[in-house]
Amino acid sequence: MSDPIIFTGGTIESMLDGPHPDAVLVEGGVVRAVGSASACRAAATGTPRHVDLDGRTMVPGFVDAHMHLLLHGCRLDWADLSHARSIEDITGILGNYARAHPRAPSVDGYGYDQAVLAEGRHPTAADLDRVDPSRPVTVQHVSGHGFVVSSVVMRALGISASTPTPIGGRIDRADTGEPTGLFFDSACDLLTGEGGVKIRNHGPNFHLPMRAEELRRRFDLAQESFLSAGITTVCDAQATSRELTAYLQARDEGSLRLKTHLLVLSSGLEHLRQIGLSSRLGDRRLEISGVKFYADGSVLARTAYLAGECCGHDAASGDTGDGYLYHEPHELHELLLEAHRLGLATATHSQGSVPIGIVLDAIGDARSEIARPRLVHRIEHCGFPTDAQIARMARLGVVPVSQPVQLHEHADTIVDDLGPIGSRFYPYGAFQRAGLPIVISSDAPVTDPGPLRAAWAAITRESVSGAILGADFTIDRKTALAGITSAPAALLGRSDVGVIAPGAAADLVLLDANPVTADIGALPRIGVTETWIDGELVWTAGTGEAT
Repeated sequence: MSDPIIFTGGTIESMLDGPHPDAVLVEGGVVRAVGSASACRAAATGTPRHVDLDGRTMVPGFVDAHMHLLLHGCRLDWADLSHARSIEDITGILGNYARAHPRAPSVDGYGYDQAVLAEGRHPTAADLDRVDPSRPVTVQHVSGHGFVVSSVVMRALGISASTPTPIGGRIDRADTGEPTGLFFDSACDLLTGEGGVKIRNHGPNFHLPMRAEELRRRFDLAQESFLSAGITTVCDAQATSRELTAYLQARDEGSLRLKTHLLVLSSGLEHLRQIGLSSRLGDRRLEISGVKFYADGSVLARTAYLAGECCGHDAASGDTGDGYLYHEPHELHELLLEAHRLGLATATHSQGSVPIGIVLDAIGDARSEIARPRLVHRIEHCGFPTDAQIARMARLGVVPVSQPVQLHEHADTIVDDLGPIGSRFYPYGAFQRAGLPIVISSDAPVTDPGPLRAAWAAITRESVSGAILGADFTIDRKTALAGITSAPAALLGRSDVGVIAPGAAADLVLLDANPVTADIGALPRIGVTETWIDGELVWTAGTGEAT
């Protein structure tokens, strides 16, 4: 057991009501006392070591209730396409990456957004063939829901005009019927190769072939990214065999730093039933917490099912129609009922009001059959719920988990494409007025981990153009800060994180300014200087992960 530590010399924001304490005593990885320095010294069982905050602000470790660790690691390891504003930009960035990595088996990029490209369309295989005609070239959409791949990839996998489009997926085709290289959602099963992860119509498949050394490097890159943002507890919102294996290996090797909750993808629900998993399973470091479902596609990719809610998609970009559902309504209804009957919490990706309604109908029927009041069900993203659906969520105890930085970064183009309904995207204020918990998350890598930037985006609803989109849906600062600490902790069933209080885990973050009193506009610029987990320093600014 490590020696006791007393933190003094700065502001301590416990995320609880009451006066600010002067000191915090940490012992055995737990907060033992909070109050005056003398009281903390008296409570220590040995001679304490003192850490001077030197004017910094201490807050609880941040909690991210919806992220994708390995995919975020890929985004950090691949070519960064987030600033591309044309297809020529994309091919240029990829070309530079290819020259810098001549021995890499493939050339991969992440983060393009067709809505901001000068050409007004997705790239194609023909575009990517110019980067490297001999190596596989892939680019992943900013939403994480799909890829564009080069001709080398399609030839190697035998994908042709005769390849059918799977249910819950999208393959763009030329007039001849030949695929143009774009594959979204369940169609990405075609890209994982023989022996690769297959998830059918249960969600987007972002599991391209990956060597063991790549997986480990990307896992570590992603962990450091979260720690550098002061995030100490996470929920990985899509765990297949690849993620579960990676997490278990890291835990067993002692390299899993983040406290992690896993949502197993619904393609594995039958396996969970067969092994008798009828509750949460794990420990304080790694836990299977529930099941992840997908109802519809992505708003950013324009594949979300928004039938009847908007003026239509941008035909010039190829994004016509109203998106699609992953499952027939009755199928998703039965899947959600089965999980509830087993006693497993559900988290369902649902953007449009139609899929949100399907989910609420299923949960309503499930609670009528077996109440299970302590079982918390979630709707991930929850982009465009109606007011009646929000009220129903409150009655059913369904928690929305949205990502306000997506609103900030993409709402301008969403409003351009969808019309006035776009300003309602992620209506946090309506959630708050209905009495729903406000949970703020990143969906990393779709947006980078940055809890204070996310809180700012929820408070202001300011887009990249400076427009305020849906002023009725802003929230107050106190609620936003709880949304990155205590509220997601409660959603994950944890009373030991998200606050600084006696008995809580000593998961602590030191900041260079106080988010409670700083100007609202300064929140995104507040820096993390140290991250502590269980009383151990795990990351410091300037030097990265602590040893």
